Amino acid sequence: MELSNKSSLRNNKGYTMIEMMIVLSILVVLTGMVVINLEQMKSNRELNQFIQLLTSDLHFAQQYALSEGAQVKVKFNNGEKKYVIQSGPETKVKQVGYPEQVYFQKGTTDLTITYSSNGTIQKGGTLLLRLEKRTYKIVFHLGKGRFYIEQL
Repeated sequence: MELSNKSSLRNNKGYTMIEMMIVLSILVVLTGMVVINLEQMKSNRELNQFIQLLTSDLHFAQQYALSEGAQVKVKFNNGEKKYVIQSGPETKVKQVGYPEQVYFQKGTTDLTITYSSNGTIQKGGTLLLRLEKRTYKIVFHLGKGRFYIEQL
């Protein structure tokens, strides 16, 4: 009788190899799911940061035109993946590169936004911003030079 009690105690103290393999496979699957989601979150965060940067740079261009009393242009170049804020024909105020998955497309306005010396925009309209699977519309109001960005 003592022998059967000892063997039953030994079997209850540890895990079998099959149980360990099942637990490890579950952990591997869950870890893989987390890594995939982290990559998507990183990409989304980078694109959202770019939209915030673009918004602040457009406000900057308008304020620069007001403070300097000069015409300021924001030119988008999809070939070189950058946009340039310039005052006058030669003076580059700022140059910003953007991610490969970003593409600007003409809407009812060209790929050049011009602020006059009093901070108003010279031609209102829309500009499309395409990111991977999302499209945004940037609407420029004629008169005050204000704009807003909405997702389509």
